[in-house]
Amino acid sequence: MKKVYKDKILNIPNTDIFDNTFLFSYLSTDFSSDKVEVFFLSELLVQKENTKLLWEMWNKYAMFSNVYSEADELQIFKELFEYALSNNKKIHIVGVTLDEEIKILEEYYQKLWFLREDINCFRVDFSQVLVSVSVNIENLMWRGSDYKRMGKEIFFLPPIREAWQTKAMFKWINRGVTASIYIKELREDKKEFLKNCLLAEHILPLTLAKVLYFNWEDIWFIGENIDMEVKYDRKEIER
Repeated sequence: MKKVYKDKILNIPNTDIFDNTFLFSYLSTDFSSDKVEVFFLSELLVQKENTKLLWEMWNKYAMFSNVYSEADELQIFKELFEYALSNNKKIHIVGVTLDEEIKILEEYYQKLWFLREDINCFRVDFSQVLVSVSVNIENLMWRGSDYKRMGKEIFFLPPIREAWQTKAMFKWINRGVTASIYIKELREDKKEFLKNCLLAEHILPLTLAKVLYFNWEDIWFIGENIDMEVKYDRKEIER
């Protein structure tokens, strides 16, 4: 078994080095901190709910995304971003879903010289920045086209967005701008999804280790360290 750290993968003593099992840590946190102010986009978007549209949806489930619109979410994000910078206040925003939100962060991190031009990715010291964000795992697992099949089962807040927005969430994780993946409850379906992300190389092991644990730690959050084993089946890798 191998332990995946922030910048290295090491074999765990007294375990089989050929068993293709990787051990990740996930920090289950309640976000309590006297150093960081935390904002949940889900709570702020509820205040801007388009109730009339919600009642008129009937079975047009994809319209749920418009009940809590992208425009409203982006406006909330911009206000929080300006609040942090204007007041020199360290904040963390939970539940981003939009490419444009992360592009704002990208520009901010680039001005702080966190862009590594040799690899065209960011190496952000999250203990030093005023604004950091996480994406809910549901906004990685699903996309707008899934409303037709799943219906109300994927009525999450913030809503599931269009496929290109979901794809953008992966992009910004891999570029090092999105600090973390927020998982309210690390159930088996979530673990299986993360395993499939690794197998398909949508997220690389070192990157996943950062967004599940080490970046949370850098932001100064504390919580319960939960182990997550991912076993690479040779047949799955070869497919």
